Amino acid sequence: MIFSIFCGISMLIMGFSHLIKKDYFLPEKTKDLLSLAKFQSYQKGLIFPYFFTGTLMICMAIVDMSDFLQTSTFIILYTILGSIPIIMLIVNNKINTGRYWFWLKDI
Repeated sequence: MIFSIFCGISMLIMGFSHLIKKDYFLPEKTKDLLSLAKFQSYQKGLIFPYFFTGTLMICMAIVDMSDFLQTSTFIILYTILGSIPIIMLIVNNKINTGRYWFWLKDI
């Protein structure tokens, strides 16, 4: 539970770094693959998913500690809400790079 809160805080820090246009947490391959305009657009697309994921992790850790949801309801809710930022990250990759994943080579 505490680990989830720390992961949520780290996601918020990553989202804030993208908000102020710092590229500390992006790999070099991303910088090489994108032009400057596309890179800035790519970073803007990362802000909301990271903030959403960080907030979700912190809130769900608090819900887990308060123990008022059943385990199955908690897992289903976490899965549904957690799939939203993942889909947003995949769409952001496709819009800005033309690929769904950076680590796969073009065929």
